[in-house]
Amino acid sequence: MQGLITLAEQQQQNQGAGLISQLLMFALIIVVFYLLFFRPQQKRRQQELQMQNSLTPGTEVLTKAGIYATVVEVHDGDVELEISPGTRIRMVKGGVGEIITRQEPDAGQPEERPDSGDDRGDS
Repeated sequence: MQGLITLAEQQQQNQGAGLISQLLMFALIIVVFYLLFFRPQQKRRQQELQMQNSLTPGTEVLTKAGIYATVVEVHDGDVELEISPGTRIRMVKGGVGEIITRQEPDAGQPEERPDSGDDRGDS
């Protein structure tokens, strides 16, 4: 009889330990999901918001639709983009995918590009 009582007590203790190990595994899964999915997504969202808030006129951008454009005007929630000379579109800031080049302070003058012009040398 004593052996049955001891065996029952051991099973109850093992069940308590099993419950704790299951809770620890569940907590570990939650931590892994946070570190692998939610945290990087939050960082990307913050970087995208910083990029959208740093838009200034003259900045060349690539929209999420794949259109290259130059920022003409910046408003609170949207930007006006020039996609070709004389063609402007208005787009929500969230539609801007990435910045290609930033407007430099002395960018009023066109820079000399070595690949522009005729390379043959004859006039």
